This record gives sequence, structure tokens and C-alpha cells, in this order.
Amino acid sequence: MFNNISNKKVYEQVIEQIQNNIMEGLFKKGDKLPSERELSEKMGVSRTSIREALRVLETMGVIESRQGEGNFICSNIEKSLLQPLSMMFKLNNGSFSDIYELRSILEIECARLSAIRATDMDCRELLSVVEEMEQETFGENRYEILVELDKKFHNTLSDMTKNYLIESLFSTISNLFEKFIEDARYKIILFDSEQANKSLLIQHKKICESIIKKNQDMAVEAMREHMEYVMENAVK
Repeated sequence: MFNNISNKKVYEQVIEQIQNNIMEGLFKKGDKLPSERELSEKMGVSRTSIREALRVLETMGVIESRQGEGNFICSNIEKSLLQPLSMMFKLNNGSFSDIYELRSILEIECARLSAIRATDMDCRELLSVVEEMEQETFGENRYEILVELDKKFHNTLSDMTKNYLIESLFSTISNLFEKFIEDARYKIILFDSEQANKSLLIQHKKICESIIKKNQDMAVEAMREHMEYVMENAVK
């Protein structure tokens, strides 16, 4: 499980070995790590190097320290990727169109997989979101509520793929995607909110209907049309 370490930057190699054990499935979510003393003996390094490595892993969100119990593999490790990705996006001057391109790729595949894998319960949940959208669109037309329903619709789709990596990716970059949805809807409705909200409702209904019918080709086309509409009206 662990190898002897003799080179400099010892703590980095300790980190690498722990990460490799996770990748190889030797450690799973919630598993307790060996004690600092055990790790030190198995790797042939000082406890100081082990502590330094564990501090870095804790900062990264890979492990969590529990007072009096020890160190454990984090049970919600996906969230640990959120901040670095968001910072990377900001530091590299990421644009609205960058998010659009990534989201378009993921959303279209989400629609296809959802049409294949969605259960009856999934379909009822998605339909319920669309029905709420419809009530709000032809009711008080409150922007904030429609934004939240829009986010819920797309997050529900990611769950319906039954693909853990897609769900995790959506969860990890949810703040970027949700901010995108909020900004996009605002830009789209800026000049004609009533007609724009109706158009968005029609598009979401079409996606939902195609998934309920288990028609993956129709789902892909409906989502592509939706994303193209967003591109034309929100991504300048």
C-alpha cells in the first residue's frame, strides 16, 4: 500500500501515495487513515512530513480530521473541487462563452442519457418543475422564482443521467453554471420579458416531453435548440 520514501519534498510524495491509494480503490469515502505513527513507519519518513502532508490534504478537502478519532477520507470530496475550479476560471479571465461551451456539451449529453435512463419518478419530478415554471410564467412572472426553477430543471437532468461523474461535475461547478443561468435569463428577458419567458418555457417543456417519451434523438435536438437560443440571445 505504501512505499519507502527517500527523496526531498517528502510531504509531496506522501500526498501522492495517499492519492494513489484512493485512485486504486484502497481508500474509500469515510475510510480512516492509518495513524501518523503508522504512516511514518510504513513510509520511512518523519512524523513531521506526515503531518505536513495531512494538513495539505485537509486544506484540499481530500481528508478531514476528527478530534480524538483521527483522519478520514472526506465523505463529500466533490465539494473540495469547487473552489479551485472557480478560482482557476477567474484567474484565467474566463468568459461567459467559456461556460456556455462547457455547459452546452454537458447539457446535450445529459438530455440524451436522461431520455434513456430516467425512471417514472424522475419524469414526474421533472414534469413538476416544468409545471411550476408554467404557473409562474403565466402568473406573477417573478424573475427570481423562474431563475430558481430553471436551475432546478437542469440540476434534475444531471441527476437523471445516473452517471456519477456527470452528477459530480455538475455539483462541483454548480456555482458557475447557476450564475450562468441567472445571467443568461436576465439578458434574454431584458427587452421583452413576457415573450422571452414564454419561449424559455416552451423549450423546457419540449425537453421534458422528449425525455418522458424516452426519445433520445428528440431530447438532444430540443436541448440543442435551447442552448442555441441562449447563445443567440444571451452570449454576446
